[in-house]
Amino acid sequence: MKPNLRSLSAWVMLLAGISGFLASFILTIDKFKVLKDSGFTPSCSINETLNCKSVMLSEQAEVFGFPNSLIGIATFAMMVVIAVALFYEIRFPRLFWQLLLVGTTLAVLFCHWLAYQTTFIIGALCPNCMVAWVATLLVLSVGLRELLEIKKELARDVEERVVVETIAKWMLPLHILWATLLVGAAFLGV
Repeated sequence: MKPNLRSLSAWVMLLAGISGFLASFILTIDKFKVLKDSGFTPSCSINETLNCKSVMLSEQAEVFGFPNSLIGIATFAMMVVIAVALFYEIRFPRLFWQLLLVGTTLAVLFCHWLAYQTTFIIGALCPNCMVAWVATLLVLSVGLRELLEIKKELARDVEERVVVETIAKWMLPLHILWATLLVGAAFLGV
C-alpha cells in the first residue's frame, strides 16, 4: 500500500478508535451515575430529542444483559491499538482484515438496529451513541480499504488493479456519506 494510503487508514482508525472509545466511556460512566442517582442528568441529555438518559434507561441499551457501551470500550480500544500498529507500518495478514470486517459488519448491523430503535421506538437520540455509530462505519471503511489493497497487490492484470484502486479510493467518502445519512435520517425520524 502507498505510504499516504496506509497513513490515511491509520489516522481514520485512530480517529474512530478514540472518538468511539470516549463516547462509550462517557456513556458507561453516565449510565452508572444514573443507576446510582435517578435524578442525575447526563451531559449528553440536551433536550427532549437529544436525550441520552431516555436511551440508556431503555432495554435496548442492554441487549446482552450489560450496557452496550462496554462493548464499545473494549472494541474501540482495540481499534486504537490497530491504528498505532498501522502507523508503525505493521502489515496484518488478509485473515486478520477478514475477521475485522466480519466483526465490524456485525457491529454496523447492530448500530443500524440501535439507530432504528432510538429513532422510532424510544423517540430520543443519544449524541454519544451517534458518535459510536459513525466511528463504527469508519472502522468498516478502513477494513474494506485494507482488504482492497491486499486484493490489488494480488491482482494479475492492470485493469483489475485500476478497478480495485478506484473502489478503495472511494471507500472513505462513501462511508462518510453513509454516516451522514444515518445520523440525518435519525434526526428526521425523531
